[in-house]
Amino acid sequence: MKLYSRSQYLRTFTVFLLFFMIRTVSFAQNGPGTTGAVELKIPVNPRAIAMGQAFTAVADDSSAVYWNPAGLNQMQGSELLAEYDVFIETVTYSYLNGAFRLGNDLTMGFGAKLLGTGTENAVNSSGVTTGGTIGENYYDVDIAAAYRLSYFCDIGITAKYISKTLGQNNASTFAVDLGLMYKTPIPHLKLALDLENLGPGLTFVSVADPLPMVFKIGAAYQMFDDNFTMDLDVDFPNDDVVTTSLGGEYWYKNTLVGRLGYQFQGSIDQNQLGIGGEAGLYLGAGVKVSMFKTNFSFDYAWTDQGILGSNHHFSLAWYF
Repeated sequence: MKLYSRSQYLRTFTVFLLFFMIRTVSFAQNGPGTTGAVELKIPVNPRAIAMGQAFTAVADDSSAVYWNPAGLNQMQGSELLAEYDVFIETVTYSYLNGAFRLGNDLTMGFGAKLLGTGTENAVNSSGVTTGGTIGENYYDVDIAAAYRLSYFCDIGITAKYISKTLGQNNASTFAVDLGLMYKTPIPHLKLALDLENLGPGLTFVSVADPLPMVFKIGAAYQMFDDNFTMDLDVDFPNDDVVTTSLGGEYWYKNTLVGRLGYQFQGSIDQNQLGIGGEAGLYLGAGVKVSMFKTNFSFDYAWTDQGILGSNHHFSLAWYF
């Protein structure tokens, strides 16, 4: 029986990522509104959001389940995170996730996102109310794992079950994310690749829509005794133009943190409105406190939805 080395696994994994990157880019002409389960695009974790969603090569907390599963192995311990977001008008969503170290080379994680639009009175084709109500509900449940191939390289995978209800109709499907994190020989510099939402699509009645796949390339650099982190992401979605994001965070005495990000789509002076927020400025802050021999952190992020107003993102994390 032939045994494969870790370097052979890495080469195979990288080939898969590059193949699907080409596939994702080749479908980029689909355009906005051509994919289903767009709720997958709604970002999680105020920390990552405030950094302009430039988080692919940072991804060192439990939200790596969403941003890049390979990053789970960067965690020093275990973590639980709960998030609540006031999105657009009556739309709210909650996110719960956690990650647990199972050894030096393996970390497991989970996540669940729930979103509801509220309800409205149903009307018939004549505009007359029927006495019923109509609304939209969505959730996905994720299981993730990261495996360390070497000191320099980690790979990861997230498996997703996705369910969406529109009125009386329901549809569900599966998807996976594949991630790669590389700690370069240059001190404090990391590179990352991540392919999100690879799956068969979502079918309502007889209409099938592809999932919003995106291939991400990221680079992160730490400086000032690792108190300041910068990350640059370039995203290649299958249903929109290329997006570039730049973000950073600065920690003061490992207690207070400020975050800033900027994102643009297409030309830098032609920002477009996206499901995760209007391309442009992102802001956030947080505080970490120690009590009961463990650490807790509270984080906040502000994003701009243009004519739809501002979004506010809140989370509480427990490190143990």
